[in-house]
Amino acid sequence: MPKILSLGFEFGETHYSFLAHVKEKDNSTEYHITVMNGELEKLLYGNHVILEIKGELQIDTPSENDKQLVLKHQIAVSLNQYLKHHQTARV
Repeated sequence: MPKILSLGFEFGETHYSFLAHVKEKDNSTEYHITVMNGELEKLLYGNHVILEIKGELQIDTPSENDKQLVLKHQIAVSLNQYLKHHQTARV
């Protein structure tokens, strides 16, 4: 059965929610993110995967899109806080 996390995060001065579909791989874990807001989901489109490799979250985001970088970082911070309480991981 697929594992899905439902978490919240702050972006700007507003609280939003996201789902993270967890996919375990041989040497990593992938978190496929879906933001529960149409505009933010469009902003994240095409760059919605956060990798966890050896306990560290990887948020590879193209530097030319600063708003997408901030959004993905805020999501990763929330995910990291959750993982700290349920396993070991760092951003």
